[in-house]
Amino acid sequence: MFKILTILFKVVLMIPYVKSHPKVLKIDKYLEEKIGLDLIKQEKKWFEKHPLLEERIKALEEDLDELYKKVNSK
Repeated sequence: MFKILTILFKVVLMIPYVKSHPKVLKIDKYLEEKIGLDLIKQEKKWFEKHPLLEERIKALEEDLDELYKKVNSK
């Protein structure tokens, strides 16, 4: 059950604009205090090891933002 929750939280963090949401930050802080798991910090370390993937993910997020704007403007 715990593993499912951590995977779910990691997937939610991949959604643009979610990382800075106050409720997500509260959950991350709670997990860090209670079980020593800081997902946002782990993600930053992962992107430091894989900078090209970070660039590709950001480019895909920008493309999705543009498509979203096009669809909603009609």
